[in-house]
Amino acid sequence: MRPPAPLALLLAPLLACFADGGSDTVATSKTASDATTSASTGHSTTSEPTTSTTTLPPTSDGSTSAGPTTTTDPTLTTDPTTTNPVDNCQLAPECTAGSVEDGGQCDSCGVLRRTCGPDCTWSPQTCELAPETCEYWLLPDKGQQWQRVAVDPNAAFAPKETVLTAISLAPQAQIYVVTANNYHVFSTLTKTWTAAGGRDTIFPEFSGQMLYHAGGLTIDLPDTIVTIVAGESAFSYTFKGASKSFEYGGTKPCCGDDWMGPNAPPTPYAVRDGWGRLDDPDGWIPGNPTDLCALDPPMALYGYNISIGDGVVYPQDIGYCFDFYPPIPYAQFTPFSYPGAPPNNLVGGAAWVDGLYIFRGE
Repeated sequence: MRPPAPLALLLAPLLACFADGGSDTVATSKTASDATTSASTGHSTTSEPTTSTTTLPPTSDGSTSAGPTTTTDPTLTTDPTTTNPVDNCQLAPECTAGSVEDGGQCDSCGVLRRTCGPDCTWSPQTCELAPETCEYWLLPDKGQQWQRVAVDPNAAFAPKETVLTAISLAPQAQIYVVTANNYHVFSTLTKTWTAAGGRDTIFPEFSGQMLYHAGGLTIDLPDTIVTIVAGESAFSYTFKGASKSFEYGGTKPCCGDDWMGPNAPPTPYAVRDGWGRLDDPDGWIPGNPTDLCALDPPMALYGYNISIGDGVVYPQDIGYCFDFYPPIPYAQFTPFSYPGAPPNNLVGGAAWVDGLYIFRGE
């Protein structure tokens, strides 16, 4: 039996170690069968002037035939005409050879694409993976269908580098998306990028270190506790709602006893990103803390954290023992089983603010 520890004491290690149609060219040929003779009119028509005319001898009654008979010499038949790619590009081009044309979206991060062949005709459209077209995916609160949002080339504050992590600030309806060198502020109200700047200006404590993942959890409004894993350490911050800034809280080696156990990720550095929530309003956690943490008396779920790995999702208890529930294959974890879910290998940042956001990474 493991009695629950005081909440204030348990949240600190969690947040310090947060999981961590084309045109056809018609070729024609002229053969002997092209010549036809009209018996009723006594004259013939041919498609080519390659004919000879012969006068028939008199019949037994001394008369002659109604007129001349036209025949075609098979040896004078014209060879079939063919159109090679170069000819078609000169005669009936649909497009410029080698050009590519993208159409509408398809699948979770693809576009309908066709290419112009050497004969200057379009190939059929096929759905091809095009990661550069995807900016983020959104699963709305209580939704069961992902929305994919394309890159807006005119968004001045949008990330231009690979997204490494995302930090949810629920009270401010904002998400801080962080890359190797910069941060970008996303408004979940307007679905627009509102600001950007150098990463070191807000997180100088891990300047020059590799950034792995981060997470934010709001317990006391309007502040959010933030933990960032970079280098070999976990960095603690609090985003202060009043000052709208990150306040540094301390550093400790990553990532402690909370990452031990058979269900934990093999290493905190194998986590792409994740998110946490108080309670489990969507019923996505297939387990209960009473069994996981051997609680007596039984306790309701306080909250959970999700760490997204490669092909696997690691759910974790927060509030009691901070142990991990058994891992779940990525495509079988409920939100990622819905249509349009982002491909696992494109997960860069994850955040929950009135819906689940996944920002494209690599």
